[in-house]
Amino acid sequence: MRRTLRGHEVSEVGSPREALDALKTRKFEAIVSDFSMGTDSDGLDLLAHVKLIYPDTVRFLVTANRDLDVAARAVNEGSVHRYFLKPWDEAKLRSALEIVLASKHGAGR
Repeated sequence: MRRTLRGHEVSEVGSPREALDALKTRKFEAIVSDFSMGTDSDGLDLLAHVKLIYPDTVRFLVTANRDLDVAARAVNEGSVHRYFLKPWDEAKLRSALEIVLASKHGAGR
């Protein structure tokens, strides 16, 4: 992911709690979260929470989970801007992030 997002400032956290704590200390333009986090909640739960508290933050979900329920939750709950299956295409993820960030910056002008 660091290679995919080269040129962007990247912070890594190990859990949803750490992510939410980091969001309290500074503003992030985007969050790219894995679905499987090895905790009692998943990345989609994290992004849904971020949507409520920090609605202007761009939210991307990456996952190896091919379960259609995960994709349906992501779309139906509107918790993510984009959904990527692992292994993700670096150029597509990077391009999608840059497009969404540019559109948000353009909307604020």
